[in-house]
Order: sequence, then C-alpha cells, then structure tokens
Amino acid sequence: MSQVKDYIVEYDLPADSRRKRFYRRIQRYLRRNYMDEVGWSTGSVVVTKDRAFAWYVWREARAVGGVSHIYEARRLDTEPSREVSETE
Repeated sequence: MSQVKDYIVEYDLPADSRRKRFYRRIQRYLRRNYMDEVGWSTGSVVVTKDRAFAWYVWREARAVGGVSHIYEARRLDTEPSREVSETE
C-alpha cells in the first residue's frame, strides 16, 4: 500500500519588491499548469501533492533572496488500515 505524500514548503521572503515578484511567478506557474489544489496559508506555507511545484516554490523563494525549507508529510487523520492496531 503506497501512501500519498504531501509536500510542505515554508518560506520567508524579503520585505521589498522581490516579494511581489515571487508571488507573480507562483501564480504564473499555477495558471500555466492548471493547478488548483494547492493549500496556501497566511504563514508563508504551501501544501501540495505536486513534487515539482513544491521544489519550484522552494527555488523561487531562494531566487528572490528568501529562505525556504521543504518537507515530505503523510496525512494521519484518515482512518488507519485494519493492519494497524489501535495501540500504535
């Protein structure tokens, strides 16, 4: 059984015009790739299942002088399979 991974990208952008450039590039990428299932938060975090997009956000944040980190995550709020005991 394969688990679907989410990719989480957190970033901190400079507080100048480069911030706008970052968001324009991300919006352009999303339109070009017909992506609508991306979770944005107000805390500079993106959650996506698309590995390429996660790495794109990571690179673009760094390209404008920001700091970024990328993580792989697995959802835990789905019902566990029968194989998993309730004590785990």
